[in-house]
Amino acid sequence: MGAKSKYIIVQLASVISGSTRVWVRERAAEKAAAILFDPAVGREVLFEESSRVKGKSTLTKTVKRKFNIAD
Repeated sequence: MGAKSKYIIVQLASVISGSTRVWVRERAAEKAAAILFDPAVGREVLFEESSRVKGKSTLTKTVKRKFNIAD
């Protein structure tokens, strides 16, 4: 079995509208939270980590390109 990656892919959800974003964080770090622009509300709101993404295959090509994730 291979070594674990230093980073994991997580999904952030807006606390107001529930819209989601994909984020990459270190495995040992605390759960992610960030203030980001929410297009559903039209302003910056708090996004909190809602779940982990189980595999790279579930990500879109745009997200893979943005975070430099190989197939």
